[in-house]
Amino acid sequence: MACEDLLTACFFDERAPLAVPELNRERALKYLECCYWQGLCWDDAKRQIEDFLKQRGVPREGVVRQLILAKTLLQPWLD
Repeated sequence: MACEDLLTACFFDERAPLAVPELNRERALKYLECCYWQGLCWDDAKRQIEDFLKQRGVPREGVVRQLILAKTLLQPWLD
């Protein structure tokens, strides 16, 4: 499974496709673990998250907000 496959659980709410839920810590940690094992850095993860959210039609402001939340949670372990 590619790490990108785990992003749906972190950032997508089937009930409201354009309303990005708060970053789910437990699911985000599964994504983090995948990134670690794949040797990805924060910039790689950021690019994956940004691409995923844009493909789902999330507005720029929502993408920026989610990246800030994700960076707080994920970056210390990916650098």
